[in-house]
Amino acid sequence: MESILITGANRGLGLELLKVFNSNAFFTFPVVRTEESAETIRAQFPYNCRPIVADLSEDKSINSIKLILENSTESLDVVINNAGISGSEYLIETLGTAEVNNLFNIHCLGPIRTVQACLPQLKRSNNPRIINVSSRLGSLTRMASGEFKDRGFSYSYRMAKAAQNMFTICLGQEVKRFNITVCAIHPGELLTRGRSTDANTDPSIAAENIYEWIGTIDINSSGLFVQPLVQDMPW
Repeated sequence: MESILITGANRGLGLELLKVFNSNAFFTFPVVRTEESAETIRAQFPYNCRPIVADLSEDKSINSIKLILENSTESLDVVINNAGISGSEYLIETLGTAEVNNLFNIHCLGPIRTVQACLPQLKRSNNPRIINVSSRLGSLTRMASGEFKDRGFSYSYRMAKAAQNMFTICLGQEVKRFNITVCAIHPGELLTRGRSTDANTDPSIAAENIYEWIGTIDINSSGLFVQPLVQDMPW
C-alpha cells in the first residue's frame, strides 16, 4: 500500500485529495491545524487514515509530523504541500508587511517544514514524489506578460507563490540524488471559498486529475510545473 501526506486536508482541494487517494487504497496522513478537524476526518475516513495535528506556521510542526511518521510508517511515497491562504491587498499604498510575512510563512516556510519532517521516510520509498500546489499567479512569465494586469490579485499571494516556485526548483535539484521527484502544479481555477472571478473547476475534478497524473510521474518528471492532465505551465 502506497502512502501520502497532504497538508491543508480539512477543506477545499485538500479534502478532495484526501477523498480520492484514500478511496484508491493509499494510506493517508492528512495534516490539519486543530484536533477538531482531526476528529472530523477520523469519523469520515475510518480506514487507512492517520490525521496529524500540526500548525505549519510554526517550527514545532516539524517534530509533530516527524513523530507520527516515525511511529506509523517505514516509508512515504507522496507529499502534497497544499496548505495555503489568500491575501487581500493589491495596491502598494495599502499593502501591509504583516500580510506578506504571513503568506510567505504559510506558502514557503510551511512546505520547507513539511519536507524536513518527511524526508527520512521519503528516502525509503521506491518512487518518492513531492508536489507543491502552486498557482498560475506564481508564474513570472505569465505575470510579466500582463495577463493578470488590473485583476486585483494580491501582492502577497503572487509573491509567495513565485517564491514557492523557486523553492520547488531548488529542492528538486538538491534531492534528485535521492531519486525524489519534485514538481509544482497549478490545480486550475477552483470553485473554492477564495475563488477568482474566472473560477470554473470543481475541486473534486482537480483532485481526480492530480491523482491520475501523480500515478504517471517519476524522477524523470522532476522540475515540471503543470496543470495536471491539462497543460504545461511556464515558470
